[in-house]
Amino acid sequence: MSKRKQSFENINSKFTKQQKKVELLQELLHIRPDLKGKKVYFFPRLNKYFEGVLFYDAKEKKAYVYSVINDYKYETFSQWMVGLKNRGLYKGYRSALATIFLEPNPSGSSIGSILRSKSNSYWKVSTYTNIQDILSLIKRESLTGGKFMGTVIREISEGLELHFFNNKKKLEKKILIFAQSIFLSYKVWVFDQALKEVDLPFPVKAMKRTLDEISNLIQYVFSLKVCCGQSTVGM
Repeated sequence: MSKRKQSFENINSKFTKQQKKVELLQELLHIRPDLKGKKVYFFPRLNKYFEGVLFYDAKEKKAYVYSVINDYKYETFSQWMVGLKNRGLYKGYRSALATIFLEPNPSGSSIGSILRSKSNSYWKVSTYTNIQDILSLIKRESLTGGKFMGTVIREISEGLELHFFNNKKKLEKKILIFAQSIFLSYKVWVFDQALKEVDLPFPVKAMKRTLDEISNLIQYVFSLKVCCGQSTVGM
């Protein structure tokens, strides 16, 4: 077994280059100006959320998110999430696209559904999914130009196994999705270490899930950047 120590930090993968030009919060209110003054809900876990309020400063020509729990405004969604994490309100790393919603319901519309709705209609799906729908989604999005490009899929007797490789073509991350009819559970590994549920965006136990939730889960794991030099024990 390798003695290398790894650490994770969340990135917004497919949108990283775009966000250097337009940050997600600014882009969201540019696309949906009707959301000014509306609430958003950050779900670090499926059964826990924090409220924020979107507002636009006309003088500065800039959007902000106001955090209700700590009475503070942030310039970006990432700053808001880090601010909550630094207060000990949750652990691990989260993707804004996958975990910030327009209503207090994680099966509702996420900010990702707005920013991606033109090219990814499946983000709108709210019915419970099955293993065949998930397989079709991954096959489509693992092709060149897809948001999970380069992901390798294996069909196993219990469900699906997804492999994610680094730039050196070495296996870096893995998801196993287990299916019992429409009841789905999963496990995630980075190298030879299984991640704890506290570090994942959704509960791992077998339950009914939407295609949107599975897509968000894959996006989360796909987005994890693995670095060397710091232990992951206790993360």
